[in-house]
Amino acid sequence: MTSTRSARPRTTLAVRSLTTALLAAGLWLPAAPHAAAAPQDAAAPTVDVTCPVGTATVSYSPGVTLDPKPTDLSFAGSAAPCTSTDPTITAANSVTGTGSGRLGCVSGSFDATGTITWNTGATSQVRFASVVDLRPSGIPVVVGNGPVTDGKFKGDAFTITIELLPDNPFLCFSTGVTQTHGAAAVTVTHA
Repeated sequence: MTSTRSARPRTTLAVRSLTTALLAAGLWLPAAPHAAAAPQDAAAPTVDVTCPVGTATVSYSPGVTLDPKPTDLSFAGSAAPCTSTDPTITAANSVTGTGSGRLGCVSGSFDATGTITWNTGATSQVRFASVVDLRPSGIPVVVGNGPVTDGKFKGDAFTITIELLPDNPFLCFSTGVTQTHGAAAVTVTHA
């Protein structure tokens, strides 16, 4: 039986190998910046909640390959500990949702809706647009931004980041990756 600890380094190595192969083949180019820089005199937003340490699983239908194509997805995760302007919020016990868009193994975008259930039992409904890109380390990551549409922190801005580590990244070249797992972080801010 293989332990999770020994499987993760091989998965990370496989993802980096896949990224190197994509770069060498000219199939991936770094994405251009997606947002303009904020004016320097703009006030920094206030962080209502930040949960920098979590995990998430994303499932895809159909499985994603190198070429982005219409894809449905679902995600589930959690994050703790959290720090908050509300001292009773200490964890995002669950972060779940669904979305759809054009996705590939190392690029794409999608829109999603979701629910955060906080450790207090309060919930936040979120809606966000996401972009899949590669970090400098070669790990695919999704970054989603949008509003909290209902519940706790309604009207605030929501950001989620999820690393997309497939169990077998070489499926990107064949039948497609149907599930990824990785580190996740959640932040809620207001102006």
